[in-house]
Amino acid sequence: MKHRNFYRVLGIFAAIIAFAVMILCIKTEYRNLDNYPQNDTGKTLCINEVMYSGLGLYRDEDGDNSDWIELYNYGDKPVNLWGMSIADHEGANRRWYFPNYVMEPGEYLIVWASAKDKVTDSGQMHTNFMISSSDTITLYYGRDCVDKLYISAPVDPGVSVGRPAKEPGALAVLSNATPEKINNTRPISYLVRLDDELSPPEFSYESGVYSSDFYLTLTSEDEDTLIFYTLDGSEPDEDSSIYSGPIHIYDRSDEPNVLGNTKTTPNYEMNYYWENTYSYKGIVVRARTMKNWAMSDEITTKTYYISPETDLNIVSLTVDPGDMFDERDGIYVPGETYYIWKKYNKESTNTVFPPANYNAEEKVKAHLEIMDSSGAILADNEVEVEIMGAASRSNAAKGLKVTMADNGQTFDADMFELIPQANVTQDAEGTDSLLLRAGGTDFNKSMFSDILAQSIVADNMNVTYQAAEPAVLFINGEYWGIHNIREAYGADYFNRHYGIDPSNLSLIKLNTGVDPYVPEISEGTLQDLQDYLDLVEYVKTHDLSVQENFDYVADKIDVASFMDYFIAEIYYGNDDWPGNNFRIWRAAQPGNKYGDNKWRLVLFDLDDAFLYPEFNSVEYVLTEDYDREILKGVNLNFDDNREIIIALMQNEKFKEDFFERFDQCLDTVFSSEKVLAQIDELQAIYDSEMPAHFSRWHTQDGWLKKIKNKLKYTYSEKDLYTYQRWLAKLENMRTFAKERPDNLRSYLNDYIEK
Repeated sequence: MKHRNFYRVLGIFAAIIAFAVMILCIKTEYRNLDNYPQNDTGKTLCINEVMYSGLGLYRDEDGDNSDWIELYNYGDKPVNLWGMSIADHEGANRRWYFPNYVMEPGEYLIVWASAKDKVTDSGQMHTNFMISSSDTITLYYGRDCVDKLYISAPVDPGVSVGRPAKEPGALAVLSNATPEKINNTRPISYLVRLDDELSPPEFSYESGVYSSDFYLTLTSEDEDTLIFYTLDGSEPDEDSSIYSGPIHIYDRSDEPNVLGNTKTTPNYEMNYYWENTYSYKGIVVRARTMKNWAMSDEITTKTYYISPETDLNIVSLTVDPGDMFDERDGIYVPGETYYIWKKYNKESTNTVFPPANYNAEEKVKAHLEIMDSSGAILADNEVEVEIMGAASRSNAAKGLKVTMADNGQTFDADMFELIPQANVTQDAEGTDSLLLRAGGTDFNKSMFSDILAQSIVADNMNVTYQAAEPAVLFINGEYWGIHNIREAYGADYFNRHYGIDPSNLSLIKLNTGVDPYVPEISEGTLQDLQDYLDLVEYVKTHDLSVQENFDYVADKIDVASFMDYFIAEIYYGNDDWPGNNFRIWRAAQPGNKYGDNKWRLVLFDLDDAFLYPEFNSVEYVLTEDYDREILKGVNLNFDDNREIIIALMQNEKFKEDFFERFDQCLDTVFSSEKVLAQIDELQAIYDSEMPAHFSRWHTQDGWLKKIKNKLKYTYSEKDLYTYQRWLAKLENMRTFAKERPDNLRSYLNDYIEK
């Protein structure tokens, strides 16, 4: 009897052990790190489940049936949520930040999306937003995305969207919500089901420029697969067209514009409106495969152009149309953000930086291809895109910054031929980001003022400058006009050109003339900013004619860099400076020529150069109490960021060296002959493209302007941006080149004689 009881107990114990092992195996399978969406932050967290139509099935401690988001730590180490945030759509500038809370391995955490914006005494977390269909719940660590979960359609009460326990890489509508538990309920339908081992489709033609139409064939090396594709730039999913036969690739210029007529500026229709009459288009094909209801993780994107009439490089940007142009979420348009603000601020519609979608610091994912005019591919990468600039964001055509989506990938810098890269270090790689500049404040004027200014000083003066190459941009196959490809100033720029390790770099933007003024520390720390502000305070309170004081400052700055930088800006007469577009850098890296921890200046955004040949910028920049009369006719009102150069001029030796260097540059770098030759060279490069560009971006009179013109003619908006006006603008630049050197010599003499 005793033996029988012993074996019975032993059997029960063995069964318990077996059950525990089974549960452990299941948990181990479910918590296999490789099964979960990966990120580069080291945070083993995912958005595991979302409920946004609970209707009383699961309530917060206030008794409300709020929306909720479930986070899950699938790793084997604790994760602190401090420094993390969450938002209701990808790239959102307005986020909810987590308190100092540690999630243990295997822990589930409910975050209430109630818009109550609080953490209760019991620890319940409530975000500052609620959830709706089409939201993309996004989890961040700093600026980096940890995970995101897209909600594509409304769901029934009690039904949630989440990651099935056995397929955490997929997203599905789950038959029953399982808050704070494993998602082991049956998926009703899949929203996303990706397979990183499933090969993407193969295309019979590569992206490029073709002389005649053809038929494109899509194939897959995997048997029993379906191929889904789109032609509008959106990512293919199970609702997209299923490939069943060759796709006709042809010149679709006769088809109506889809994106090209989108309103990208605030509503000024009474006075003028933008009109697109240029219709040339390419065809964008995006495709992915599906097998056993799983989609290939990788999407193949190709762009085709039939006989485009351009001599410039072609930039093809493929992006979900809604991410760029949707009234709610599109980053390229004024959107709901602007129109709601305008409704309640009718007296403030002339505000320089009104709330607008395009003023948000948001990024969207896209595919970028760059090819030369013959169709040879120069770049083909997945990227993230954001709007760049300040006031120019409200222009019809906006500057874009594109950054590699995959860490470690770079653009080939050999594409820059107009202004090649210089001083590239021996082990330097390409750049991970590019700028697609639409001219900034020079938009629809010369379109190359900044390029001209930087090409003049390239390799001739002790200043930084950005490589450049002109191009035309197509968005989802539609012509978007001239956009100049430029280097971006960032950590990789200073590593590539000066050998500076990113951890040793300080890069700060000081737009003191912009309201509100907030210094932007792109690289470095608050202490770096404080060090520079302390230096500015020093020069304001010490006489630099005293050599000891001058030597103190000279130990903090690269004197030659300051000298050449201010000479260049004074020559250009830039009226969007120095209180704007003012950037400084330094690096502490022993053994490196540029790692001496001295401040240097960054030359950029010279779209407002070459405007005023008679402008006395010598007195304006070098004199603290300048004569305000010299600013008549000049749109310049930024007085700051001159403190150091004004103080340096107190030192007679520096002043002598400064004027000697200035005179030398006027005879060489800025000689009329040289600048005129470079204007001619740039005109020859851009000339053939300008008619198409002005067909894409020109204005027509609004109804109120038409009435005004009938009563008393001023000018017609339709005459404002034309090829003839462009030629006239270049003649004005030539006048500047001819007159500027002698005018500056006169101003320099006047300054010396004071």
